Amino acid sequence: MLRTRRTPKDRAAFPTELPTGLHIPAGVSPEVYASHRDILSVLLLRFMTSRLRAMYQAYDGDLTLCLVLGEIASRNTERFYDERRGYMPADAHGQRQLLPCNALSISDVTGIPRETVRRKLAKLVELGWIEKTPEDMYVITDKIGTVFAAFDDSQTYDLMKTSERISNVLRS
Repeated sequence: MLRTRRTPKDRAAFPTELPTGLHIPAGVSPEVYASHRDILSVLLLRFMTSRLRAMYQAYDGDLTLCLVLGEIASRNTERFYDERRGYMPADAHGQRQLLPCNALSISDVTGIPRETVRRKLAKLVELGWIEKTPEDMYVITDKIGTVFAAFDDSQTYDLMKTSERISNVLRS
């Protein structure tokens, strides 16, 4: 049986105009922003490429594993920070309620085939970075906080430096 090459999905995920609600810093007109778009693009390219490279290295080239863990962690910690209410502290016992997720929801949101997601989940369980609940749901473990502390610090540093550079460009 001949396998045909799948065509790339519609690139609709790439915005074609400034997002609504984009808050351009005070004192920067949309015209000034637009006039610096090339430089901003270069700064973001450098930031994203360095982050992708770091993730590629941290996950031994398995960016799908990275994406699956990221989706689990993002879903699990959804209640920790709310855009409207800010940081949500732990309860009286020092615990935070994780929102578990399953293979199907990860597959749906990422577009990764469910069987691939299941294999990645098994690998993450084996690494001790997530655990499976009795209800066949998945939650992150405390181990990832230790494993990824320096990695997260590096990403935060790079993001802050990139933000500073963008601000400097827009105010120049």
